[in-house]
Amino acid sequence: MPEADRVVAVSPDGLNAGAPTPGVLREIAFETGRATLMRARADAGAASGWHHHGDRDVLGYVVRGRARFEFGADGAESVEVEEGGFFHVPAGLVHRDVNPSDDIQEIILSVVGEGPLVANLDGPAGRR
Repeated sequence: MPEADRVVAVSPDGLNAGAPTPGVLREIAFETGRATLMRARADAGAASGWHHHGDRDVLGYVVRGRARFEFGADGAESVEVEEGGFFHVPAGLVHRDVNPSDDIQEIILSVVGEGPLVANLDGPAGRR
């Protein structure tokens, strides 16, 4: 039976390594032409490098811990998301992911659109 005619499952330990950003471990469950579904993990107190997702929107759900996203001019703006909360990072927004807690953070992400999954940057100089 072709894969398009069946439901496909991936176990928690069956994920593939995703595009790296310092401070965040990304693991891909599914990747289609226009969407990627993945798990992201960060250690307690970790902050990712500055990055954006090109022409892709990021839709997420915080499974474990809390998340803070820093963005804007000089990274001066931020939004915190509690465990069980959802978030949206618009395409092209330069940001970094922060785990503000003393516990491991786990997030499920759906990255929707076309182009590279991530573009790493040296700083928060605004939009790409």
